Parts: sequence; structure tokens; C-alpha cells
Amino acid sequence: MSAKKKFSHFLRPLLTALLLTCLLLGGCQAPGQDNAALKNIAPTSADSDANISAECGSDTSAEDLLRFHVIDVGQGLSVLVESDGHFLLYDGGDRSASSAVVTYLRKQGTESLDYLIASHYDADHINGLVGALNVFPVSRIMGPDYEASSKVYQSLLAAAKAQGLTIEHPAQGNYYRLGNASFQILSQDDPSRDGNNRSIAIMVINGANRFLLTGDNEAKGEEALLSSGLDLSCDVYVAGHHGSASSTSWDLLEKAVPEYAVISCGTGNSYGHPHAETMEKLEVMEIPVLRTDLQGDLLFVSDGTSITCTPAPCNDYTPGNPDDVPPSLQSSGQTGVPQDGGGISGENQSYVLNTNTHKFHLPACSSAQDIQPANRQDYTGSRDELIAQGYSPCGRCNP
Repeated sequence: MSAKKKFSHFLRPLLTALLLTCLLLGGCQAPGQDNAALKNIAPTSADSDANISAECGSDTSAEDLLRFHVIDVGQGLSVLVESDGHFLLYDGGDRSASSAVVTYLRKQGTESLDYLIASHYDADHINGLVGALNVFPVSRIMGPDYEASSKVYQSLLAAAKAQGLTIEHPAQGNYYRLGNASFQILSQDDPSRDGNNRSIAIMVINGANRFLLTGDNEAKGEEALLSSGLDLSCDVYVAGHHGSASSTSWDLLEKAVPEYAVISCGTGNSYGHPHAETMEKLEVMEIPVLRTDLQGDLLFVSDGTSITCTPAPCNDYTPGNPDDVPPSLQSSGQTGVPQDGGGISGENQSYVLNTNTHKFHLPACSSAQDIQPANRQDYTGSRDELIAQGYSPCGRCNP
């Protein structure tokens, strides 16, 4: 273990213990935060943690345990966090996984959700949230402050409205209680950034243990997190944008210094996730890796001091198969990663435009399929011309 990591592990428990004490006493606020952000949620019926305690070999009471589930939703992301019978659902995967997410939550004894967070409004993150809203009572729903034109986004708004909810846009630095744990909002919304880079990033905190979620934040979003001055150190880091090379920068990893890294992506996905650049960084830093595409559902159990994971890390740093990347990307030699600004400059290609969000997509992109007909336009021309017209490339298909 590096000297930096040793220092981090010595200092982090002291700082976190002090923070948690402040939270419990109600006297600790982030800059500009009021005490309403630490709103108490009425207790929900708790799921028995006896089996988890036995599995971890811990004498810690069930109330002190935090369970952090990374649900296998294929090419997407969904994380369920539980502390003392209180639940938070961060993203919900794509349409094909929506019913599986609901089933998974029921198996964990979920009867209601204290928080439902949409990191951003791409289909592979919010379809399952709609399913959850249609089944479980939800106390609060959070998301970034922009509107999407997709049908699934409209479904999300309708499902929230049916429960009398509106989407909150939480402020950077705010803390929220979750049972005996808490989470902090790390990101600050910026209208100048695209949807991926407006993802809500959070830090889940349980005693001295910390879990970092950054959604699909890429370079711009990560730079904003790094410049915030907030503590990004963590034990578990869910790699941004499914292990894409556009995320998980060296600077972020050096600030986070995670003990575990999680890749949430689909087997044989068409984007080539996870990308070689990301996996090489994790391997060089000797960070143990767990992957949903190889291992299925993942569970981390925290007692506030130590963390146990099931299954054990696979430590497979193999990137996604370049042969699975769409031919239009293979021909540019990109394997799904934008290089020097993306696709083939100056050459004519086929794209799908969203005239509402001013994003352009490859025809096979799943985001392109969700564009409402009134906002959809097929286009054949050069990438440079589209950018000159004010369009920006989709962060998912990297056209």
C-alpha cells in the first residue's frame, strides 16, 4: 500500500467520525446548507440482517450495517443502499431490467424508498426508476435541473406526479440522512454541460466507510468535482460511465484512492465497455475490481469500520471486446472512445439529431430510439458541420 493510501486510511476515520457526530447533533452544515437538508425520514419496516451479520462474521448489530448493492442491470447502472431499514435507489437501469430491479428490491425487504435519485436522464439509468415509482412509495426524488425529450423521461415525471412528488435539484455540499448513515451531494449542476456531465454525484457515508457514485460524469464533470474542494476519498468507487475511457481520470483516482472499483456494464455491450484505458489505470494502481458483466449482482456490507464484498473481487482487468463495437466506430479506429473530438472529421456519415437538446447520435444508439418524433431528424453529413451548427455528440455512442 502506498504512503498516500496509508495516510488516507489513518486520517479518514477521524474526519468521518467527527462529521457523523456533528450530523447526529444537528450542528454541522455544508456551506449554504440549512437544517432542512437533514430531514428525518419516518422509519420503515426493517429487513432482518441476521444472515448478513453471520456471513460477514461480525458481531455488529443489524442497525449499524449498511448494505450497498450494485444490481446487475446489463448495460446500465442501478445501486440500492440500505441502512437501518431505510432505502435509497440510485438509478434503475434500462427498460429490459426494470422488472428485475423491482424484484430485487422486494427480495431485500424494500417496502418504501426514502430517496430515489436519477443521476441523469439517459434511458439506461432511469427506466428502472419508473418501475420502482410505480410499485413503491417514495419520499423524495432527486435529479439534475434539465429536461429530456425522451418518452421515458416523461414517464418518470408522470410516475412522480402520481405520488405527489416533484424532482428536487439538490445543492452541492448538502447532507441527507439515510437511517444510521448519510450521503453528501458532490456535484454542482451547470447548464453549460451535457447530460452525462450534469450527473448527480454522491458520497454515501457509514462511519469511516465511504462509497463514491458519479453517474456518467466524464472529463468536464470530473474536473468540476475535483475543483469543488470536497473530500472525494472513498473505499468503494463505482466507475463513471460504465468504465468508459471518457471517465475515471488519473486525477480523480488520485483523490479518491479507492480500495475497490466497480464496473457496471453489460456482457458484450456494443460500446466496448469497460475501455482499456480505464482498466489499465485500475490495474496500475492495484485497485481490486468487481464487475457486473462477469459476476452479476454485487453486495458490499459496511459496519462503519470495515467492508466485506460478495462475491470477492474478480480482478479481471480485461477491456470490453472491440469486436462488439458498432462498425461505424470500428472504422474510425476508436473502439467506442472519442479521440481528438470524436468521429471522422470532414467525412459524411449518417446521424440522428435531437433538435430539442441539440445532441447528435449514431442511428443504432439507444438514446436515439427514445427521441420523440417531433424532435427527431435524420442527417447525413460531416461531424464538423453538425458541431458548427451548435450540436454536440452523444456521450453514450460517441459519434
